[in-house]
Amino acid sequence: MKKIPFMSQLKIKKRTKGELLSYSIEIFIYTFFYSLRKVIYPMMKKYYRGPGKKFACSAAKRYAEKKDIFIPRYIFLESTNLCNASCICCPHDKMTRPKEVMPWDLFKLIIDECKTFSENGLKKIFLNKDGEPLLDPLLIERIEYIKHNIPSVSLHLNSNAMCLDEEKAARLLDSALDSITFTVNGASRETYETIMRGLDYHLVKGNLERFFELKADRNSRLKVSMQIVVCDKNIHEVQKYNRQWFGKADSFVLKSMHNFFNMGTSIMTDKLSGDQLRFCAEPFEGLFIYCNGDLGLCCWDYDNLTGLGNVSKHGILNLYNNSRKLNDIRAAMLKMDCRNTYPCNRCSLSYGLDKNTILNALKRRLFGGSNVAFL
Repeated sequence: MKKIPFMSQLKIKKRTKGELLSYSIEIFIYTFFYSLRKVIYPMMKKYYRGPGKKFACSAAKRYAEKKDIFIPRYIFLESTNLCNASCICCPHDKMTRPKEVMPWDLFKLIIDECKTFSENGLKKIFLNKDGEPLLDPLLIERIEYIKHNIPSVSLHLNSNAMCLDEEKAARLLDSALDSITFTVNGASRETYETIMRGLDYHLVKGNLERFFELKADRNSRLKVSMQIVVCDKNIHEVQKYNRQWFGKADSFVLKSMHNFFNMGTSIMTDKLSGDQLRFCAEPFEGLFIYCNGDLGLCCWDYDNLTGLGNVSKHGILNLYNNSRKLNDIRAAMLKMDCRNTYPCNRCSLSYGLDKNTILNALKRRLFGGSNVAFL
């Protein structure tokens, strides 16, 4: 199959029938393997085990050899954990920590320290974690502060677009934001509102259509991805989703619905394995900061389950390098044995098939250079 370029690299606005056909074939193959997942995954899980002692990343190897101070490659900075949705795939309803917006003084302290090590390996900042960033009244000011102080970093955020009115759309497009992903888990009102409870499909679709009109009018450099989290409730609409947004977004993300640890939402993992199947690089490469300044373990730690400490009290790099709990988790991960390490021992990424399947390996080989990303 001929690989098509990223949409941002195409010179014309209108997509050809050949490009649409190529993309449609990719999605057909994805849905075909999706339908066989219950048969394929158990047969192939051993073959696609994680890299174990060979390490998943250079950062883990540096840590194991204790060559230098540990610098995160990417940061998830939670400006707010407020959310206007109650999605079936999200643990937000289970969250017990207070719902709030990060104070400006705390935000500034964090970015000012990040600036001191930004040239030593920091590549990307996600201005969100367990909330809807458009509910943050200081979002644009945060974007501008980050890009003014750390211009080399790539700045990204994820949104459900429910609050994306024309004013916010225009401000985002005129800001220094590098990329944004909009998650819309359906191509019809019935499917979408079954999955993304509390949101209005027609309002979201209208917001996005107007956003793309404004983006074209401004010839904006902002890179936009459309994401659908795939499950049994919406797999039949993936092709329709393709037709709805093809030619508007710069790229697409088809993300298989996973667990947050073992919450029971995964389409991949029915039960956890007794043996660790996959090495997780997040404790070695990622930095996760909640809106109150507490340090989190990973993307899936929605409720500060590890209690690593607060960056405003201990400093980011000091806490990231010297937290005893975090270093114990890293040591267990390097041994590929987190059986006694909470919460990694209940994680379906390391002890299940989430993000560790033959489907993902085939997707990488088939679609590695196209404008379709599969997670």
